[in-house]
Formats: sequence, C-alpha cells, structure tokens
Amino acid sequence: MSLFTSLTSGTAALNAQSYALQVTGKNIANVNNTNYSRETANVTSGPGTQTAVGYSSSNLQVQSVTQVRSAYLDQQVTQETSITSALAAEQSALQQAEASLGETVSSGTSASTGANSGASLSSQLTGLFNAFQGLAASPTDSGAAQNVVQSAASLCDQLNQTDSNLAQIQTGLNSQIQGSAASINSLLSSIAGLNSQIAANEAGQPGSAVDLRDQRQADLNSLAAAMSFTTSTGNNGQLQISATDANGNAVPLVDGGTVSNTVAFNGTALTAGGTALSLTGGSVQGAINARDGGIQTLRNGLDALAKQVVTSVNAAYNPTGTTGNFFAAAGTTAATIALDPSLTSSTLTAGPSGNAGDNTTAVAVANLANQSFSTSSGDFIDGTMTQSYANTVSAFGQTISDLNNQVENQTAVQTLVTSQQQSVSGVNLDEETTNLMMYQKAYQASSQFINIIDGLLNNLIQIGSSLS
Repeated sequence: MSLFTSLTSGTAALNAQSYALQVTGKNIANVNNTNYSRETANVTSGPGTQTAVGYSSSNLQVQSVTQVRSAYLDQQVTQETSITSALAAEQSALQQAEASLGETVSSGTSASTGANSGASLSSQLTGLFNAFQGLAASPTDSGAAQNVVQSAASLCDQLNQTDSNLAQIQTGLNSQIQGSAASINSLLSSIAGLNSQIAANEAGQPGSAVDLRDQRQADLNSLAAAMSFTTSTGNNGQLQISATDANGNAVPLVDGGTVSNTVAFNGTALTAGGTALSLTGGSVQGAINARDGGIQTLRNGLDALAKQVVTSVNAAYNPTGTTGNFFAAAGTTAATIALDPSLTSSTLTAGPSGNAGDNTTAVAVANLANQSFSTSSGDFIDGTMTQSYANTVSAFGQTISDLNNQVENQTAVQTLVTSQQQSVSGVNLDEETTNLMMYQKAYQASSQFINIIDGLLNNLIQIGSSLS
C-alpha cells in the first residue's frame, strides 16, 4: 500500500469517526425526547480490491444510519395508549356526572350522605314526604301546606337541574368527539404525507429516513390516543391504516400516501366513508362509552324515579280524578317533572272532604315513603322511592369505582410497556458517553495516523529534492 493510499484511508477513517460522533451527539441531544429512537452509525469497510501484493480492503465508511427500534414494542405502546386513553376519557366524563349530583358516590358514600347531602335528591325526596306528614298532623296549618309546596318545588327543581347537568355533559362529549374527528383527519393526512416522504427518501436504502419515521410514530401514538386502528406495512416502508366496522370488516383510512377515507361524527358514532366504526379504544370511544353508558343509565334511573313519584303521588292525592293533580300529569321525566299549574298552598288539600280534621290525602301521600314498588308488577322502579334512588346512585358510584381501578391498572400496564420500549429505543447516556469516548479516540488516532503519513511524505519529498 502506497503512502498516498494510506493517506486516503486515514482521511476516510477520520470522516467515518467524525460522522459517528455526529450521530452520538444527536442521540445525546434527544435524551429527553420520548418520540426519538436511538440511532446507530453502521461503520464498515467498503468492497476490497485485488492488488499485486494481494487482497486489500477498502477504506472505512459509514454505510448507513439505522434506528434501534422494536416494531413489536411500538405496536404494543400504540395499543396500550389507545386503551388507556379510552378509560381515562370515560373516567373524566363520569366524574363530571358525579359532580352534577351534588354528592360523592364513588367512594362508598351513600346517596343520602355527603358534603352536600342537604341538597341531594334523596334528602329532597324524604323532605317531601316528611312535609306531607307534617300536613297530616296539622291539616289546617297554612305553614304546613306551604312547606309541602316548597318541598315539592325543590324536588322538581333538583330533578330538572340534575338532568339538565347530565344532558349538558352528553352534549359536551358530542362536541369533544366532533373536535377529535377533525384532529384525527389532520393526523391521517400527516401520516399519509410522511409515508410519501419516507418512500421517496428510502428509495434503494430501506430504513434510512429515521427522522421521518420518528415523526410518523409520534403521529401514530397521537392517533391511538384518539381512536383504535390497525396497521400493516406496505412497499417502501409505507403504512396502511384501517379501522373496523360493526361486522368486523376493515375500513381503510390510509393507504400509503393517500387518505382513503376521512372520519366524521354523525351525532352518534364516528364514521369513515359513511360507515359507522366499531372502536375498541381511544378518547372518542371513551366519550361514547360514558355518554351512552354510565351517564345515560343514570338519566334513565332518574326518569324512572320521576315517573314513579308523579304517578304515585297523583294517584294518592287525586284518587277519583276530580280534585286536581299534585304534579303536572304530562311531566313524567326528570327533565319535565313539575307541580300542577293549579297547585298552590291555598288550593292544597289535606283530605278530600275539605273538613278541618280530614287528613286522609296527606296520610296517603306520606305513606308512599315506605311503599315498595316492583317493575315486575308494572311499576317503574324497584323498592321504595328513596331505595330506588340510592340503588341508582350506588350502581353509578360502583361504575366509577371500577373504572378508577381499571385506569390505575391500565396506566401501570402502559407505563411498563413504554418502559420496555424506551429500554430498546431510548437514549442511554452511559452508553452514548462510552461511544463518544470511543469515537473520539478513534478520531484522534486517525488524525495522528494522517500526521505520520504526512510527515513521511514530506521526508520523501525532501529526499527526492536533495537527490535532484
């Protein structure tokens, strides 16, 4: 090998170590970037050649820069992110609904207790029947009559307001889903664009567009937080993304560099290309689960209670249908329950005869507090009215409690999977520091080698000059 060949080899080695140092520096700079996957400079010799004195290896070079990435762990993180996001979104919505009840129901607290128990539906319901007991004891007392009307009005207001609060939460969830649909479409467009860029940049060199792949994986994680999906790898490193309909059929969303179908919200479900999607994760599904599950079940329970209250009290207060109703007959839901327009403390009667000592109507209504109802017998609730409400709230509280446990457990799973991914793809400062020192010493050695060859060439030139 000639001195000039050695000089060329030394220069190539210097360049290779310099590039490896740049890659190491990039890794260190991204140590806290969770969307970054550690990169490795693949340093190798080029193809060798046959010379007069034998086979000679080629110069050192950086053949490629690759990411240290596990496709399996990336997929696991995406899946767990989707599940966690769904549970967290559902938890948040149900906690809002819990707050609208004005009492804590998810920590074992009964429906009739709590910080705001004085304003709870349970206490309002009990207050109404207690007021009728007071009227039964003093049928001619105008104050007792006023107490009955005020207690009933408070109960109506409480039911109206609670249902309105729950309806507003459901409306808010629909708005949230609508906003998520726009974000999803933006992510799908970004992923399709990155697919095209990756294919163009990796032509003949698969896996080389490392920064673009990092960006795409970050978009996939963001997409997973919003909805569930499946991916497959096509030509030139491009991804195909699809969702699933109710029949289990794949609905394409992204095919390479093209967005096949954008998503939309039809007021009920997320759709793609007009087809309703069956999601298993993501904040969209969590919002749907809360809207149509826990919150709607709670509203249904309140509606059943309101209907039973109106029906039973009117039957006891106006058994013949001739003395006027206590509650408006048309208001049989929590949203519409109201006092009969003609009812005032002056028109309220304690007994059908109107005599001073007649309290039979007030007694009949007061006794409803202890009456047990059954849906199997055609009633709208099971148990007493206060028991029915307590059971509705208790079931809702149990739903939240179970969900809290699921979120805690799922968060632990996601943290574990993410930690495993980072152990593979994340930057290890100790390892990078070692590499930094190694490449630095190799760079210094290459520089020293070049200096030596340069000195030998100078000597050779000087010898040639003196001979001439």
